[in-house]
Amino acid sequence: MPASIMRALGRGRRCWPDSLFAQLSMILVISVLSIQLLSSSIWYDVRYSQVLEAPARLVIFRTVDVMRHLDHDRPIQALNSETFHVELRATPLPMAARMDTAQKNVERLLQDALQRETGDARQLSLLDVTLEDDDGHPGTWSSLFGFSRTVGRFNFQLRLSSGQWLHVQAVQARGWNGRPAWQVLGDYAMRVYLLRALAMVAVALVIVRLSTRPLRRLVRAAAALGRDIRQPPLPVEGPREMRQAAETFNLMQQQLLDLMGERTRLLCAVSHDLRTPLTRMRLRAEGISDATLRAKLIANIDQMDTLIASLLDSADNSATSSAHVPFDLTELTREVVEEFVDTGSDVCRDSAPPVVICGHAPAIRRVLHNLIDNALRHAGHARLSLHVTERWVEVAIQDDGPGIDDRQLLALMQPWARGDAQGDAGTLGYGLGLSIAQSIVMAHQGRLTLANKPDGGLKAVMALPSVQS
Repeated sequence: MPASIMRALGRGRRCWPDSLFAQLSMILVISVLSIQLLSSSIWYDVRYSQVLEAPARLVIFRTVDVMRHLDHDRPIQALNSETFHVELRATPLPMAARMDTAQKNVERLLQDALQRETGDARQLSLLDVTLEDDDGHPGTWSSLFGFSRTVGRFNFQLRLSSGQWLHVQAVQARGWNGRPAWQVLGDYAMRVYLLRALAMVAVALVIVRLSTRPLRRLVRAAAALGRDIRQPPLPVEGPREMRQAAETFNLMQQQLLDLMGERTRLLCAVSHDLRTPLTRMRLRAEGISDATLRAKLIANIDQMDTLIASLLDSADNSATSSAHVPFDLTELTREVVEEFVDTGSDVCRDSAPPVVICGHAPAIRRVLHNLIDNALRHAGHARLSLHVTERWVEVAIQDDGPGIDDRQLLALMQPWARGDAQGDAGTLGYGLGLSIAQSIVMAHQGRLTLANKPDGGLKAVMALPSVQS
């Protein structure tokens, strides 16, 4: 394919709208305008005969006068002039090989006018007809729009009652409106094209918006599914394809809910069954006389118990199933920090004014505990700060520890992922802590990000939507 055509296609694709709503609207408008342009040929044929209607009737009037002279055996040569010439013929002139629609309309017009004047039908055949200006040049378009003088040249023949043929050649002028061409064209373009295009655009916008409304609802539901899988099912309405898509989406959502419920029941059952032998193991370990061995066994049991608690947390959906209510996030951070300080941990908090958000306070508390516990485990201290923007309330937990390799920051949000820093200091929450924290924050339509500080250490930011947004 030539490069010029490829460039033209590329420019066309860039100009083509991106949304389905705009594409369908443009297709409808272009289709209607294209049909209007194609129908202009029909308008041309009709308008051609309309412009020649008055000249044709005047020519018929003069032709009927010739026929009256013949009926009274009067000569007709005196009726000839520069604009009107008649002759009698014994045989008809050869007909035109083919006439277009406009010429056929003029022929029917002449026949109708002749029948009205004479009262009986006469055989009339049009040989030729043209539209010209005063100089004899074709003036079709200016004549059709009516802003120039029109001259019609008629060449036809009709059969007389005597069996002879009357051949008529006439030139008949038509008046004009005298308005400027731009005014006539502008008025025509506005009424025929502009107003019709505007009406079609309005209709297209309404039709396309109604047609794509179920699709927009499906897009919003798909986007919200990641934040809250327990959202109400989609209404099944609209065109057949949209109803099928809504039914499929609702079925998929229900299957996911069933799958999550089955996972929760399985994890709860496994966790419950594991706690009983762990309790027995703890009781037996406490009876071991070797203090070192006893401490190691009890530490291992504590790790297993913590792992079971993490499994239950990952299956818990309290952040999404409970109703979100407004609460003071500043007060919640103060309580969490005091809990760590009371246990002797090095945790501090910057002062901040009261900030009310809407959410599930116990779940947010769990996120703060997890992030602070990670900072204490890897750096020995943590500092909290709260910052409010127009849309977000951001809680930052910072430490001065070794940080995490930049290539592993994104992977840390995945279940069972472990981040390596200097000396393998980046093992986080037995692989589930950050994943659970991120799930809770996403359920609140927020975001959780990790980043290494330029001066060393890790900064975790929990951003939650403010009540105003």
